[in-house]
Amino acid sequence: MELILKYLNVIAIASVKFFWATPYAYMFRLNQIETFVMIQLGGLLGFLFFYAFFSFLLKELKLLWPFIYFITPPLFKVRFEQWRDTRRYRKLTANKFTRRNKMIAGIRRKFGMPGIVLLTPILLSIPIGALLGTKYFHHRKSFIPWMLLSIFVWGIVSVLFFGIFIHH
Repeated sequence: MELILKYLNVIAIASVKFFWATPYAYMFRLNQIETFVMIQLGGLLGFLFFYAFFSFLLKELKLLWPFIYFITPPLFKVRFEQWRDTRRYRKLTANKFTRRNKMIAGIRRKFGMPGIVLLTPILLSIPIGALLGTKYFHHRKSFIPWMLLSIFVWGIVSVLFFGIFIHH
């Protein structure tokens, strides 16, 4: 049972922060094969889950929004309007770009889909890569296979890299 919990823990970490799942797995004293299988499982399933989740949010929620707003009680509508007005004001007065936002916009502008695909597992994170892919590259059928291939290759690289320095 303890081993299964370790596996599930590594899978959960790999589905969000892929590159750091390898040292995390080695911390649990998993061997290289177990580590490779668990981080691949977590990364691939995590990407597919987040891609489907963000696809749902970006497409279906727009259609459901009028119905949701219609059935919302008036007290919540008033609170929502206040929150939305405050948010609009903050957006107008706040700095537009954070350091991370500038980095993501620069990667997308300079490198496009290949840049997002290559840098998602190591620099960005699986959910952010899935969100960017859903938002900007949903019309390209090749995005999902390339992202899955990138996760697979970076999994091999991370197991070999951290295996040299960390593994017992």
